[in-house]
Amino acid sequence: MTSREDETGRTGRTPAPAPAAAPAAPPRGPGRRVGIRDVAEAAGLSITTVSHALRGKGQIAPATRERVRRAAAELGYRPDPVARGLVSGRTGILGLVVGHMSDLPWASTYRPYYAAFSAGATMTAVERDYALVVVPGDPASGLWARVPMDGLIIVDPVREDPLLADCARRGMPVVTDGRPIDPGYDGVPTVESDLEHGMAEILGHLRTSGATRAGLLTGPEPDAYTQDCERLYRQWCDAVGQAPVVDSPAAAEDPVEAALRMLSAPDRPDAVHGLNETYGQALVVAARRLGLGVPDDLMISVMRESDRSTGTADWDVPLTSLSLDARRLGAECVSVLIDVLDGKEPDHVVVPCTVVVRGSTRRGRAATG
Repeated sequence: MTSREDETGRTGRTPAPAPAAAPAAPPRGPGRRVGIRDVAEAAGLSITTVSHALRGKGQIAPATRERVRRAAAELGYRPDPVARGLVSGRTGILGLVVGHMSDLPWASTYRPYYAAFSAGATMTAVERDYALVVVPGDPASGLWARVPMDGLIIVDPVREDPLLADCARRGMPVVTDGRPIDPGYDGVPTVESDLEHGMAEILGHLRTSGATRAGLLTGPEPDAYTQDCERLYRQWCDAVGQAPVVDSPAAAEDPVEAALRMLSAPDRPDAVHGLNETYGQALVVAARRLGLGVPDDLMISVMRESDRSTGTADWDVPLTSLSLDARRLGAECVSVLIDVLDGKEPDHVVVPCTVVVRGSTRRGRAATG
């Protein structure tokens, strides 16, 4: 038996130690994250009950779930992404990459499309409680290993695409904007523009506006968009009984040179559809150098990323456009990818195109507006 001396000098038995109290929650202050324990204390419930209520699990009464939700909202509680990832196996991060973003022609021609696509994808990701990161087009960069992702969106996959191959090796879920060109990827969920109807509509518009020989100024980009547009153009030519007129700038060639070559030919077209705004403006410049009036001598149409695209007021000639809803395409890609992650059967999504008629195809009227 042991004894001790108390504060008054009296000696007696050492009392049994009191049961250890549950550790108090650390005081909340600047820099400390509100945790699930804080929510449990505020709601007067157990941590397990609060966890189930926040995650939608267990047999929790609706009133209790609402009580937890209110407490979490008042405290500003946000789930710890690391802890949530350990439980769910997810990071909450989606990747976005362009198949041929490093190509010089892409940088000067498709950047507006990519910007609008990214805006739509980002907004949808945030609404669905995901982060969206842009990653390099080369898997060998090493960034893929440093930034864990739940899945990847590939814009314009190219032939022998290293991104698709790497995702297949890793077993990473992937969604593409534009169909994969290589065989073996039939099961990859795809979001596409309705080019079949869109190309028929824009070429039909040129014909009904008076064109007798419509041409196509395409590009060297090795993606499905470029290939499909040329294929659909040639099919349209067969259907209307017209010989195809196709030209494309080489990888390092100024698009104006390709436009001059096309418009200087003895059997030059009297209307041309360009696959992007850069090619459309190249056609305007070439027509001016050759003394051709737009639209009376030459009608021009282009692809644009949206029917609400800005900047048309700055063009010398407002160009009729086949508008792709790039913002919606980005949003749809994110939604499809999240559905894949949630174990749902993905749909093949086709987004409509819109023809917006402007001065470059309005023959017989002022070429403005």
